[in-house]
Amino acid sequence: MNGFRRKIFYLGGYDPRGARFYHQLYAEQAALYAERSGHEVVVSDRRRAGPLNSRWTVEDKTAGSSADMTFLGWDDIIRRTWDHNPLRLLWGAIASTLSFTARMDWSITRTFPPGSLIAFYYPATSVVVIPLLLIGLIWLLVGIIPALVIGLALSFFVIHRLKSFWLLRFVIFNDRYARRTTDPALDDRLEEMAQTIQAELSQDWDEVLFVTHSNGGILAMPIMASLLEKNGGVMPASFGLLTLGSSVPLLGCRRDAARYETVLSTVSRGDFLWLDLGSLTDGACIALLDPCVSVKEAHRPTIHSLSPRWFKYADTEAHRLRRRNKYETHFDYLRSFPRISPLDYFRLTSGGMPLAASIAAFEREPA
Repeated sequence: MNGFRRKIFYLGGYDPRGARFYHQLYAEQAALYAERSGHEVVVSDRRRAGPLNSRWTVEDKTAGSSADMTFLGWDDIIRRTWDHNPLRLLWGAIASTLSFTARMDWSITRTFPPGSLIAFYYPATSVVVIPLLLIGLIWLLVGIIPALVIGLALSFFVIHRLKSFWLLRFVIFNDRYARRTTDPALDDRLEEMAQTIQAELSQDWDEVLFVTHSNGGILAMPIMASLLEKNGGVMPASFGLLTLGSSVPLLGCRRDAARYETVLSTVSRGDFLWLDLGSLTDGACIALLDPCVSVKEAHRPTIHSLSPRWFKYADTEAHRLRRRNKYETHFDYLRSFPRISPLDYFRLTSGGMPLAASIAAFEREPA
């Protein structure tokens, strides 16, 4: 497939780190992919693409393919809502967790992987149980006032190491998004992203990929609904959606998220290729479950909900150690592994094989 040209739009999760971080991560991991695959891969410098987005190019000289990547920015909105006050985070987490629990459709939620439910509840539980436990133990030794000071300080350290604050913010944001109390600029930004993608669909690309990671998968749904409306419900054959470590059913299962359910219904009636990649070792996503499970009517997209099978492509000991760090595991979708999978992120984004062919090659491999 000499000369294969790909346009990629990347939408990240609820992370205040912007294009600079993700460009650096891509360049570092692309170098590892090049070393392991024997391909010559060149990643360009990052540059601005208008006031909100950034771009860089990738060229696989061995495969004769290239990609033009646009990072769809919303980190400015994230930073405006990124609360650093631990007490507000504590209250917000408890309130948001209770809000989800009370409003979930448990006929859907009970089908979530057990690890996803544990990951969802442990942040709010940890910020309550850990302080009470430490304060209580220290109180027995030194008295209540020192126990409060030392216990809260130690609790903050432990909770930070457990990455509970990261997941707390995820829960709080999505509760607000379900109730439509997020920054009003977000809806306008998502529509701008849809227009940016739409403008490239008529260009001379062999493939157009819309790639999302983490919370970006949830926000991809209104973008996809807008794109489908613009294209009469049928996306071009060259288009593909790739959601990595996504949790779309988390919003779909909310009984009060009527607007989001309408969006999902529109997406489920669309005709396009969708690869939803999620690992059961990643509790921060809802893996191997139909993203549109909450929609009652038959689905039209060609959805492949697959595990990346990291255990197969990583060194055994390295994989065992990696699984202990759940935060880093959630970013492994954006990394290359020692053995190259047909669904390796860099093979998908820089290689000369279209998404459909890559999925077929992966499904032919023994599990």
